[in-house]
Amino acid sequence: MALNGPRMGILAIWHDLDDAFAQLCESWIVSEHSPERLAVPGFLEARRYEAVLGSPRFFISYRVTSPQVLASPEYLARLASPTPQTREVMGGFRNMVRTACSLAHRSPGETLGGCSVAAFVEHPSVVDDEALLRGAASLERDTSVLGVQVWKAEAGPASAASSEAKLRPGGDRRIAAALVVDVLREEDGPALAEVLPWVIRRSTRKSAADELRIRACAYRLLGLWRNES
Repeated sequence: MALNGPRMGILAIWHDLDDAFAQLCESWIVSEHSPERLAVPGFLEARRYEAVLGSPRFFISYRVTSPQVLASPEYLARLASPTPQTREVMGGFRNMVRTACSLAHRSPGETLGGCSVAAFVEHPSVVDDEALLRGAASLERDTSVLGVQVWKAEAGPASAASSEAKLRPGGDRRIAAALVVDVLREEDGPALAEVLPWVIRRSTRKSAADELRIRACAYRLLGLWRNES
């Protein structure tokens, strides 16, 4: 059930945002941040979502040609030199979760539903890959589901703290794995958001004395940007 050949990469981000920064953040994402990221070699697509209900309020994913793109000199140089507007916006980010991942599974075909349900388990939980893939297969049998993705955390330089990360109050947390499910309608999302943590829990165990931390939320799409070149 896993993808054949080299794996694509995903930069997975969840965060809340102080209301005072909302307008500035929207302008920054549209006019500066998304074009800047998509200009980095290997970046293919950016998606930004907002929670239908619950938190984290925002969910962002960047699709790249391989996880190695997120450790490339070009990308790390961007992280090391935040723009003035990036420095300002980052001060409003809260509860940041950010992880470089590999795309371990994706349902056949490109899908984009009216709602995306995302669930993740935080690092350092230990994930049974085969059990998580079996859980993804069971979700694909739901008639409201258009497609399922499984993301697994990657280790390496992209996981280390950057100059940009140090601007965010509280720093960044990391995930061990995530399930992302596209569904037909927004009203299908909240019910599925209750199912996904159960699927992840069955394939995950906590590491040592750490608590098993799983979050799930239904999201509506705010914007999609692609590198057409």
